[in-house]
Amino acid sequence: MNPQQAPEPAKSTDNYCIAGRLRMLARVVTGHYNEAFAAEGVTFAQAGLLMHMFAQPGIRQAELSKRLQIEKSAMSRDVQLLQKKGWLTDNLRNGLFLTEDGRLLAKRCHKIWRVLNEQVYNELGTDAIDGLSVFSNHVLLKFLPNQ
Repeated sequence: MNPQQAPEPAKSTDNYCIAGRLRMLARVVTGHYNEAFAAEGVTFAQAGLLMHMFAQPGIRQAELSKRLQIEKSAMSRDVQLLQKKGWLTDNLRNGLFLTEDGRLLAKRCHKIWRVLNEQVYNELGTDAIDGLSVFSNHVLLKFLPNQ
């Protein structure tokens, strides 16, 4: 499909895989965001964790994993990597706290994210973003009712 063409609407579930489509879109958008954060030496996922930890110092790893719907093993790997790079303190038992370098990086990442997010919003347009919000709310209500 040419990205400039409007896709045919899904007429049935016979040949339209919702999960497959979401995974493909996630890879495309995440790749775009990863490029923006590459100069800082982090992926979008790592930048997101740093920004969350900056906003909520001391958050527990399990709580952050639950909020972001990240598997515990993946969260542990990311936390270990951030710690190895000197962006997290050594005492994880007391929660996740950024080092001074980690705080500075989180602030730079937030600036990048704000600019990038506005660009993507403008490129996709209000209709697409509103549709994504409606879709997201439906998915979260149906599949994560206790959230």
